[in-house]
Amino acid sequence: MIAGETSGDIYGAELARHLYKLAPLSIAGIGGKRMREAGVDILYDSSEISVVGISEILPRLRAIIRAYRIVTALIRSSSTDFVVLIDYPGFNLRVAEVARRCGVPVIYYISPQIWAWKKGRLRLLAQRIKKMIVILPFEEAIYKEAGVDCSFVGHPLVDEVLNTSPLEETIHRYGISRDHPVIGLFPGSRTGEVSALLPDILKAARVLKDDNPQLQFIMAVADSLDFQQIHETISGSSLGVKLVRGEANDVLNISDMIIAASGTITLQAALLEKPMVILYKLSPITHAIARLLVQVRHIGLVNILAGRRIVPELLQREVNPDRIAAEAKKMLYDKDYYARIKKELHDVKIKLGPPGASERAARVIAGMLSHV
Repeated sequence: MIAGETSGDIYGAELARHLYKLAPLSIAGIGGKRMREAGVDILYDSSEISVVGISEILPRLRAIIRAYRIVTALIRSSSTDFVVLIDYPGFNLRVAEVARRCGVPVIYYISPQIWAWKKGRLRLLAQRIKKMIVILPFEEAIYKEAGVDCSFVGHPLVDEVLNTSPLEETIHRYGISRDHPVIGLFPGSRTGEVSALLPDILKAARVLKDDNPQLQFIMAVADSLDFQQIHETISGSSLGVKLVRGEANDVLNISDMIIAASGTITLQAALLEKPMVILYKLSPITHAIARLLVQVRHIGLVNILAGRRIVPELLQREVNPDRIAAEAKKMLYDKDYYARIKKELHDVKIKLGPPGASERAARVIAGMLSHV
């Protein structure tokens, strides 16, 4: 089982737990803290190979090559019956080819976003994988039209947010006042994302705080990040930001609105119906290439699922303190606008399906294992 990023580690952990209940098996691969806690033998930690954009690959290239050699050696050793890939397409598509040559069936769980760019990957996927299991409703038809065996199981985040702590308990634990607005800050789960976004997020928070000193800020620090490093950065801001290690759902739940890097966290926010400002910033080189390849009108998954822009997206140069603060103020102080966003987020929530996605995915995989 290979998950190269924080979100994949979350999905992989839940999938592994259900697989262990359904079949006598052992699971080894690449993942993080969550998968390790679920009982997966972690051969290489995903935090070492998680990247966004082309410019981030080079500093981590040695780690990526080492991880690739470890998992492909295991596949070639004839001790692997199935390979389960979770998102992370640049790496996983190469692993899938090695597995295909070795005659090891490949199941891809959490589809690469081929509907956004690089649709040529559809042909590669059709050649290299035995089964695709998707979590977004519109993906199933795309794969079936390309001749890929595909099942939609719903989104595992629906179960993830069910584990959110009661609001009163969280308020007490974090020492947050119920009388003043709370803004959640989510600068991303990769070091490169945080480096690109956190400075502007903190400057925007300063603009907002100067305008309303009673605002409260809270930040969830992903397990894949260096908590101490983030703490040192925040300490210099004099904003009184409450830092929390992990616990993204609880931080979301206590927030009135969030400022977040584009990614999985925006769907978690949608499931809790939290209005948001989405930020997306790549290196100039990566952005120039992406402009040639990207085929979608929206970047945020929330807006893609809605089919229109229901929450603001700030891209590249738009990611600056004044723009971020302006969008946040509109949500904080325009009650009609805020209520409209919450209603539209509720509609997105319904599209993500009922609880039980991880169990349904595990049953699909267990059924295939029984025929090995």
